[in-house]
Amino acid sequence: MLDMENKDLKSEEVNSSEAQTSEETNSEGKNENMQHSQEPQEDAAKTLENDRLNKNSEDEVESQQEDPVETLKKQLEEKEREVEEYKSLCQRIAADFDNYKKRIAKDKENMYYEVVADVVGKLLPIVDNFERAIDSAKSSKDTNDELLKGLEMIKKQIDDIFSKLGVEPIEALNKEFDPYLHNAIMHVEDERYGKNIVIEEFQKGYKIKDRVIRYSLVKVANAN
Repeated sequence: MLDMENKDLKSEEVNSSEAQTSEETNSEGKNENMQHSQEPQEDAAKTLENDRLNKNSEDEVESQQEDPVETLKKQLEEKEREVEEYKSLCQRIAADFDNYKKRIAKDKENMYYEVVADVVGKLLPIVDNFERAIDSAKSSKDTNDELLKGLEMIKKQIDDIFSKLGVEPIEALNKEFDPYLHNAIMHVEDERYGKNIVIEEFQKGYKIKDRVIRYSLVKVANAN
């Protein structure tokens, strides 16, 4: 009876061993199947990666082949933009410099006229007295003709100097009254003259260009 039990135990151990061996065999088979199933996926992934790398390398080759021309075009466009910027800058600088020269010339001209007007304005009372002396000599019977001739020559020299400086007398007598040139100190009603006509000049006026050095002192006739 013990022998039978031992046989049963041995039989069970054998069966258990065989079952374990079968399970291990099945497990190994599954593992091999899983490895085999993963290998095609890895191969496909490698193939895709290789294709991508090949495509990128082809694109790089193409881009390298086109780079010199494209680079030159970009450089040319950039240089053209720089040239336009510098050209525009030079034009602005030239315009500013031209305006600066005009402004300086205008300022110098105005300064010149101001200085001349100031100097001539201080000399005019002397010129007035000189003209009165000539008029008095002309009206006097005792005047030496040579002296009168000398005075007139000096007056002509003064007029020539004024002319070279740009100074000129203001026309007033028998002209229409101009408040920008004349200073009316007397008004008379006289039908023989037109309206606002200067009929007498008490003091001669002078100007340089459009700048009045001294206004003419005049009498103005007003007709009704």
